[in-house]
Amino acid sequence: MSDVVRIVGGRLASSVDPVLEKRLYPGPIENLRQSYFAFHAFDKAHTVSLAEAGLIPLDAAQAILNGLRQMEREGITQVRDRMGGGRHSGEAYLTETIGPEKAGWINLGRSSGDLDATAWRLVFRSKAPNIINTLCALRSALTEVAEKNLDTVMPGHTCLQHAQTTTLAHTFMAWEAALSRDVKRFLEVYDATSESPAGAAIMTGSTFPLRRERTAELLGFDNVAGNTRDAVLNLDIILQAHTTTAICTSNLMRVAQDLFLWATSEFGYVDLPDSYCSTSSIMPQKKNPWGLAWIRGEGSLALGHLSGVFTMLKAESDQLEATMLSAWELWKVIDLLDDMAKLLAGVIKGAKFNTERLYELASAHFCQATDLAALLVTEAGLPWREAHQFTARIVRAAVDAGMKPCDITIEFLNTIRKQYDEEPLSIDSQRLVAALDPRQSILARDAVQGSPSPRQVLLQIQTASKNIQNDVKNADKILDKAKRASDILEQAIDHILGV
Repeated sequence: MSDVVRIVGGRLASSVDPVLEKRLYPGPIENLRQSYFAFHAFDKAHTVSLAEAGLIPLDAAQAILNGLRQMEREGITQVRDRMGGGRHSGEAYLTETIGPEKAGWINLGRSSGDLDATAWRLVFRSKAPNIINTLCALRSALTEVAEKNLDTVMPGHTCLQHAQTTTLAHTFMAWEAALSRDVKRFLEVYDATSESPAGAAIMTGSTFPLRRERTAELLGFDNVAGNTRDAVLNLDIILQAHTTTAICTSNLMRVAQDLFLWATSEFGYVDLPDSYCSTSSIMPQKKNPWGLAWIRGEGSLALGHLSGVFTMLKAESDQLEATMLSAWELWKVIDLLDDMAKLLAGVIKGAKFNTERLYELASAHFCQATDLAALLVTEAGLPWREAHQFTARIVRAAVDAGMKPCDITIEFLNTIRKQYDEEPLSIDSQRLVAALDPRQSILARDAVQGSPSPRQVLLQIQTASKNIQNDVKNADKILDKAKRASDILEQAIDHILGV
């Protein structure tokens, strides 16, 4: 490991143990690579800011900036891998190429603390547009399939029991609504990372008059963190990022769980695309939903990581493990989340739903019981609770008799009334039939905003489509902002180099 900070013979007399080097200092190379571009951008922006403020010699700044551009030509990943991959791998490379006399100026007024704090924010801000676009693609898949299934009646479930009649479109738009909130939460985290920790050093800043605002501008931040200690040791924002990722993971797992269940022979609601399934080495008839199983399993591990991060970050301040491990874990779960959403989008778009089976079951197990109780209120004048309890007796008697909802007649209702010495009811037979019909159950809710009626769901789809377009635009704005900051940084470097 090439390490310009931990030099043997200074404060420490021996090299880093290989296991510690592998695990934490500087750490796994695959984790460090996530931050290479951020380390590199900070190296350049900090040098520019120092040079413009006259805090380091111009020839040293020019040598450093030329050296960093040379690294880009050689390949940032290859060079920083070779230099050990740590946060100071840029300085290590410069020490090798331009010499320690000039390379050593790069860290003036800077610490590993603000380097790490700045880097994880930059990495998250770079990942935000991608995860937003991936979630928007999944939301678009849901809205597209929903629009094709406005009239696909199905049973809704609570406690895995048939509850009320709904539609496939309404169910999909419920899933989309949760994902819409997830995108909003990711944008909120992006906004929370808009303050730059650069120049805060490890907690108190520096005796050098650093231009923190300039460094923030060059890195694409909106402003600087107001308290230098909080800038570096602010861990609640990274918890916010972890929590947002975990909530979204949970939402994806719920979708995967429903589809997993629906694909069973017992439910028979959906035939999943072969691309997301496997078979058995001994049972040739099997079609195992491996994609959904992976989401459920890996998602469970990711949620477990969240509790681990919370536990780690609750300890005392200035935790070395917190500032490094929490970011590494975040990159893992965000990358997992991205793959989960992509898999689900493919499953949704390629799934074949058994509309006949869905309608059959929506008609079979009294999903319209609430509608029947409402009819007893409006047509027979019963108080709601009496109507509710009477409907419960109707359902129990029908189930005992092996009757389906379509078998219910006014005579059957009055037979039950007579058993309890209650007055017979007078209800129009056609209204009774309509109350127990799944499609009529959906249409009867048309006046309720957000209901499963086709007109209401179509309005939900239209609103969702606009929101998706706006969220995609927000992701584009983030990318444009990063590009503008990069251009400003490169122009500032050109000015210092005189090119």
